[in-house]
Amino acid sequence: MSEQMKTPRKWTKVLLIVSLALNACFIGLIIGVKLTQDGMRPQRAPSAQGSLYLRALSHEDRRALGKSMRSYHTREMRQMDRAGYENALVLLRATPFDPEALENLMEDQTEASEERLEYAREALIAHLAAMSDAERADFADALEHALKRGPKRKTQP
Repeated sequence: MSEQMKTPRKWTKVLLIVSLALNACFIGLIIGVKLTQDGMRPQRAPSAQGSLYLRALSHEDRRALGKSMRSYHTREMRQMDRAGYENALVLLRATPFDPEALENLMEDQTEASEERLEYAREALIAHLAAMSDAERADFADALEHALKRGPKRKTQP
């Protein structure tokens, strides 16, 4: 009987590993919730066209450009964007469905999005033009590094 007590059963090892894995997941979940509550929300991915340029900027430069974009995209513009989506909901639920009205609304939304993109592009170019030659060379090196590294890929579960 003493031999039986000395050798742990195989299932107890498996149970221990599963328990540790569940604890690690739970701790990760709590840390994630805590970080998002503290305002450290993950940033949205920038548009594909500008993402390499943005990744090559320093953290401070990205924040400055983001602040500029937020000042451009005013509360009134955000309210208009929301109203456009609310109009889309009405159009999608309407009977009979009017695809032409939805297409017109989407064209208006695309135009507004393109205007914001144009503003962002102009702000980036102005920011780069204000850099010294050395700063711009550092930016070019960072851009080259980002280009070699490739796009960020989301891992599939």
